[in-house]
Amino acid sequence: MPEEKPPQRPGRKPKGDRPMTSAERVAASRFRRRYPDSGYSGKPVSVMLSGQAHMALDDLMEHFRDKSQKEIIEAALIAHAKACTLRD
Repeated sequence: MPEEKPPQRPGRKPKGDRPMTSAERVAASRFRRRYPDSGYSGKPVSVMLSGQAHMALDDLMEHFRDKSQKEIIEAALIAHAKACTLRD
């Protein structure tokens, strides 16, 4: 007589030898958001620009019409960081 297997439990099988705790799932989710397969995902930043900085961003947006504000600000920050490392 063949042995009967216990019925399959619904849902995904655990990745390890036991299911993750709620805290482990949250930590894993935070890690995946912070470090996706494509690299570091960045840090969310919310800032209030001065009038002069806002006008400069508007000018850059007129010049680079195909770019978003995020892309323009990232490019400016990266260019500044590279220029600073070249000076040092």
